[in-house]
Amino acid sequence: MTATMPRVLLATALTLSGWVKLAAAQSNPCGLLTSAESVKHIARGRPTYNQTPDAIQLKGGLLCEYPYGGQIGLWAPPNAEQNLEAFLKIWKADKAKRHPVSGVGDKAWIMFPVPEDEYKDRTAYLVATVGQQLVTVALFAHDGAADGPIGQHCRKEPPVPSEKEDCKKVLSDTSETQESLQPAVIELAMLVVAKVRSGKGS
Repeated sequence: MTATMPRVLLATALTLSGWVKLAAAQSNPCGLLTSAESVKHIARGRPTYNQTPDAIQLKGGLLCEYPYGGQIGLWAPPNAEQNLEAFLKIWKADKAKRHPVSGVGDKAWIMFPVPEDEYKDRTAYLVATVGQQLVTVALFAHDGAADGPIGQHCRKEPPVPSEKEDCKKVLSDTSETQESLQPAVIELAMLVVAKVRSGKGS
């Protein structure tokens, strides 16, 4: 199962419940980042396989899902906070500890929800207030090959000569922690907030 599967399942469940509907891919917030910016800040050096972001419209907000590792959301007034909290409750992330972040928007906080099981994304999730809007930015921790079956094989015994180079690459591909994503999430959030302030997300 891929890391994106839980997000697909969540979107499907919300759609069937009437909470969301699919939106055109060119709708905001998918228009906030250029292709180069999304590759730099969301893919972060990993292949995108030419996948394109999908916009999902929610009650009071829009999400842009990047299948290669991130999400951006815009939540409109007058009930931005209530709608976001309702979404977090459905996601079962509303009880996660929130840590204040300075220098992003008018005020901001970040959280690292504990996944319910090994198939759920390990997320760094930042929420920033920009005027009367809320901006949400998420990055999903990468599961490295070094921590998977191939990595275990490479560590179990010295690789045969034909596997040596491949094992070297595998063992260098280590997993990220949610907390390690904080600088990257803050950097991305600052970029998104600046674009929202300029009116691009309106």
